[in-house]
Amino acid sequence: MKAGRASKTAEAAAAIRANHHLNANDPVFSDPYAFEMTNSQWRLLLNNALLRKALNSNLMNQTFGKLTGQVVGRSRYTEDLLKQAIEHDHIQQYVLVGAGLDSFVLRLAQQYPQLKIFEIDHPDTQRTKLEKLKKLSNTGELPSNVEFVGIDFEKEKLSDALARSGFQNTQAAFFSWLGTTHYLTPQATLATLHNIASFTGKNSQVVMDYSIDYKALEGIERLGSFAVSQFTRFLKEPLIGSFASQTLHHAVEMMGYQVVEDLSGKDITHRYFNHRADHIRHTHATHLIHLKIG
Repeated sequence: MKAGRASKTAEAAAAIRANHHLNANDPVFSDPYAFEMTNSQWRLLLNNALLRKALNSNLMNQTFGKLTGQVVGRSRYTEDLLKQAIEHDHIQQYVLVGAGLDSFVLRLAQQYPQLKIFEIDHPDTQRTKLEKLKKLSNTGELPSNVEFVGIDFEKEKLSDALARSGFQNTQAAFFSWLGTTHYLTPQATLATLHNIASFTGKNSQVVMDYSIDYKALEGIERLGSFAVSQFTRFLKEPLIGSFASQTLHHAVEMMGYQVVEDLSGKDITHRYFNHRADHIRHTHATHLIHLKIG
């Protein structure tokens, strides 16, 4: 991302969530704040009736709808598991790693007043986000159970950033890490997972998405993955990280994680997008993985 401004891919993801919320019948994931969270250029495009109709046509949903499926599917999956963790495992700390322009703070923070929420991201993205959140808040203030922690992922560890916050490393926590590992080397992703395992409490959980090598894909999926990689390169946030699932599983198990489940694109489609009339599906190019510590 360019210094001094929010991540362009975070703005694009917010625009995708906004379009799905506004235009899909029975949205898989509803984010009523996403439209205002993205930038003015995306809002202009989403307000164009002809473009909006084209974007949500069956033809477009059968192709670019796979990107929509990826963005809204990962958010739905994560928040489903977070709810379970709060209600059944009594987890009271939620860490959004690379939080981007997610609007959980406005949507659900007050619903879970006992949940301490830590948003971790680059200061430039956070600066833009905080301005938007305060404007969208009914009171102009943010919930008291939310803490924003700036980090430069290239220069410091997640544990160092959380040490500056009220995070309690003796207590279990739920970590979401979405839309980020694709832009990191596999070594950097594994280093962060190892770091989380080294400082967080027993029974902590991690949910993240990860890319598989586009060369392992076929047909439209391979072409689509290549197209997305070129788009992110154009945004100057290139995709550089991918994993073979078995290799990733072996690596995290050596760190002390249990792989609870690893959902392929087909698995995610079956769970959240089955029999949708609009033909939105999840791409085969990314997986969602749920990990537990101890």
